[in-house]
Amino acid sequence: MNPAWIARLEVSLAMLAGLILGACVAPLSLDDRACPCGEGWTCCEATQMCIQPGATCQQVQQPPALSPTRCLDDHWCWENPTPHAHYYRAVWASGPDDVWAVGAPGMATHWDGLNWKIHRSATDQSLLALFGTGPEDVWAVGREGAVVRWNGKAWQAVGTGLTQLLLSVWGSSPADIWVVGSGGALLHWNGADWSRPPDTLPHYYTGIWGFAPDDVWVISAEGNVWRWNGQAWVGEPGFASDRVWSLSGAEGVLWALDEKVEEGIWRVLRFEGGQWHVVHEEHRQFTSIAAMSAQEAWVAGPGGAVLRIDGGNAMLSLLGMKENLAHVWGSREAGLWMVGDSGQILRKTDAGWVSLREGASKPVLGGHEVSAAEAWACGEDGMLLRWSEGQWSVLFSGTPVALHSVWGASPGDIWAVGAGETIVHSDGTSARIWWQIPEGATLRGIWGSGPADIWAVGDNGRILHHDGESWGVHESPTTVTLNQVWGTDARNVWAVGELGTLLRYDGKAWAVVPLEKPTRQAFRDVWGTGPDDVWVVGAQGHVRHYDGQRWETWVPFAKGELTGIWGTGPSDIYVLESGQDIIQDLPKEFTNLYHYDGKTWKGAAVPYGGHFNALWGAGREPRIGGAGGSILHYQP
Repeated sequence: MNPAWIARLEVSLAMLAGLILGACVAPLSLDDRACPCGEGWTCCEATQMCIQPGATCQQVQQPPALSPTRCLDDHWCWENPTPHAHYYRAVWASGPDDVWAVGAPGMATHWDGLNWKIHRSATDQSLLALFGTGPEDVWAVGREGAVVRWNGKAWQAVGTGLTQLLLSVWGSSPADIWVVGSGGALLHWNGADWSRPPDTLPHYYTGIWGFAPDDVWVISAEGNVWRWNGQAWVGEPGFASDRVWSLSGAEGVLWALDEKVEEGIWRVLRFEGGQWHVVHEEHRQFTSIAAMSAQEAWVAGPGGAVLRIDGGNAMLSLLGMKENLAHVWGSREAGLWMVGDSGQILRKTDAGWVSLREGASKPVLGGHEVSAAEAWACGEDGMLLRWSEGQWSVLFSGTPVALHSVWGASPGDIWAVGAGETIVHSDGTSARIWWQIPEGATLRGIWGSGPADIWAVGDNGRILHHDGESWGVHESPTTVTLNQVWGTDARNVWAVGELGTLLRYDGKAWAVVPLEKPTRQAFRDVWGTGPDDVWVVGAQGHVRHYDGQRWETWVPFAKGELTGIWGTGPSDIYVLESGQDIIQDLPKEFTNLYHYDGKTWKGAAVPYGGHFNALWGAGREPRIGGAGGSILHYQP
């Protein structure tokens, strides 16, 4: 599903399911003094957290920022791209050398003007909005009432009692912070306590902006507007809307972005002289607005769409990227910034918008290790990557089609296969198309026992063989799609595919392998340590093992799609699982990496979500690849 529409779904469902906020919330002090807890609550001085009666105070230590090697923890490290490839939903900056971006669960990314650094955000919820009053006071809010604060040294969780979807935050100082969201969520922090203004209605608040402590504005999804005058919230002129997406302001003038759903129109409105005026509208989706002055605002949206409003003129730019832009932020001091999917973060310069994400960004579909110092990866749009001298670099493959699998006998003899029956060969420094039939079957797997014995398999049971001189079509016993091929030598080669298809090549011909317990589930990958130790994995946790005599059906140790298997020996095997859970009626992807020690399988979740579908080696350790060009290295 398109990430932009997932975000829309979050908002829509929360509008239907948001609960009215109760009047009491748990106060929390963020300073070094004892926290002023409400009646019936106990203050834990060590953590500055208020806890309910009967709960135990626990010493909570904020994990340090992630190391410059971009390791997420003691096990997982990013190799591509920089700083990461997960989604952003909000950006804020106090200056060009102090920029924060948040989104994917658990991650807060900081730019110091020269380098990126990933910090732990003190929550496992997605963060959807961000605002700061200075470099040492930055707030972020998101799903399930998540509120976190950067105090200049670390991110810390802030207890509010909220459970709703929180969509906006604004403040004038560390002692004047407002948080709003679904189900009437409207809270104020005065530096010591959280409070809810009296008579707050259960509106679905989508934006808040202020110009002073006694001049704060909040807007609801349907276009109702209220102003805080320092004493109370007072109704102000609004406008009829199906969905208000974003609110911003500058020089005393408010700007809003909204949507007329039935007409399919997105509008930019400006509040001036006590009235809202539509200054621009068009049939193009947008998600966020940032006001730079009373006359200038910037709007961002899916597909790299950027709109600039300057006076009465509107200029649309399409940045030519597939990533959806989720949020734009700007100020005269900090400049203009935009963030979106797949780790995309952009800065406005005199020469135009410049991406600060480094590295390949197409989805990774396959990978292969040639040696401890040499590895390859391939993916969508003809992406071909080489790992050498400790970093990934891009090689021009000569084709725009998806490359699904890569294999090589040596650093100077690399093959990749993909759509349109495409076969690409590289000598390590350049690549060219060796074989291609545009209307042919998609090739999905490749493996060889040596440079003169290479197999490629794909759709419609297609099987090709390379004898060191040329590629040729080999007779296949099936018309079912084959997903991968692997072997131990020229006389023991296995191929797996859809509908529980398993083939074996004995050095003379391919034949279907009958299973004692047949299945209609797809097999995704095959790997082993020898002719009598072969593993097959596939859909819905399917695992089969061959001991040289029979194929045994293992009890599934996972529930999702098993997309890859790799190891170094019989007691050191890894399997990659990819799947999706439904949480609060919303889809949430997950990826797990399982390890087999010869006796039992143990799983480890890949941090911060994301979709991964490729597994291959990094010496005696595994790599995984997936969406947005993500390549992670696991260190047991």
